[in-house]
Amino acid sequence: MFGHFRLKSIPKRLFHSTAPLRLELPKEYESLKLSQVPDLPVHKTVPLSSQSFKGKTTIDPEKSPLVLLHGLFGAKQNYSSVGRHICAATARNVIGIDLRNHGSTIHAAPHDYLHMTNDTIKHIEDMGTSVVLAGHLMGAKVAMLVSLLRPELVEKLVVIDNSPASQNLGSQFTKDLLGMCHVERDRSLRDLPQAAKLLKIDKLLFKYEKSSLVRLFLMSNLHRRASKHDNLPVKFRVPVLNFLKMKTLDAMGQWPDSVEKLKYHGPVKVMRGTQSDFVKDIEVFSKHFTDVLVTDFDSGHWLVSERPNQFVEEMVAFTESS
Repeated sequence: MFGHFRLKSIPKRLFHSTAPLRLELPKEYESLKLSQVPDLPVHKTVPLSSQSFKGKTTIDPEKSPLVLLHGLFGAKQNYSSVGRHICAATARNVIGIDLRNHGSTIHAAPHDYLHMTNDTIKHIEDMGTSVVLAGHLMGAKVAMLVSLLRPELVEKLVVIDNSPASQNLGSQFTKDLLGMCHVERDRSLRDLPQAAKLLKIDKLLFKYEKSSLVRLFLMSNLHRRASKHDNLPVKFRVPVLNFLKMKTLDAMGQWPDSVEKLKYHGPVKVMRGTQSDFVKDIEVFSKHFTDVLVTDFDSGHWLVSERPNQFVEEMVAFTESS
């Protein structure tokens, strides 16, 4: 029902809007009945859904896999196209992973960097080999933390438009989350045919997100259909009501103090969108990383989708360099 959507261009304001949230939050929250939302089950670690993008490419067993971690509200499928191209160019297995509460991986609390990092460490351990690890936004922080906590698991590190520092995601993220929550709570969607349902979802989201491209990205997280065992007309793959109830977005801008003294000495490639504010100060990387190469992209935060050819070229050059 809902096909794969590849972003072409998303406004910078989505991630660093400093404008006030022009919504009556108490009334918004009250109408969502968050107190009635069941808590997510608590799991110290969860198995992560993964997918190889090797296709028909013959993999060189001497090369470490490249593992790609998505960002907030993303999924492993965000990397399917570039992953196939990187694999074909390098004969290196390229694997996308769904972090907890995203894509096909189970929903579980807490949703914080410590637990996502432990999930990823366990997944790489189970692979039985070190990897080249890359991540975007939320996934970038997870990748950096894995390299700091378990450097022997990470042959090389790629940080896609984020920094090892705490910073506010911006109010637009909250608006988008609110919009998705109201979509899930709208029972009038249940019996609508597919086309009408999508049109109404887009209309509901428009109150919170004016960019049609961002709305399409948010809608790409919709399940093909809601479970027969819940009372919701549609559901997202991300547990949006729980995220709002538990103020999960607050944690996604943070960087843990517990790794303050840790360093990773392997090669690090930082990919920075010049129209994005997530990598404001390159010097912040020197606190944790001793071998950093920075590459600028003429793009916003979504540089993988905005500049896919450059992304593939830079990834191939970095992974194959000695």
